[in-house]
Amino acid sequence: MNPRLDSALLGVAVRISRIDWDAMSHDEGRRLREFGLMEGIDVTPLHRGSLFSRDPLALSVGRMRVIIRARQAAMIEVAPAAT
Repeated sequence: MNPRLDSALLGVAVRISRIDWDAMSHDEGRRLREFGLMEGIDVTPLHRGSLFSRDPLALSVGRMRVIIRARQAAMIEVAPAAT
């Protein structure tokens, strides 16, 4: 099983290798696409909601910062970013 975005190290860029679009609602998928979250894109997890919770997860996507739920991040497989 490939690592998932919800468990990626903070501050370390990763490349999205697969998104399980079927596991999320149409609106969730549309929202992630609008944020630019697609296979092949590099993202950097920045921080999580609080010390005791993994929700939500802030990401850097290009020059944008976006927030997604940990449940959505668990549907996204990642690999090390190309250097």
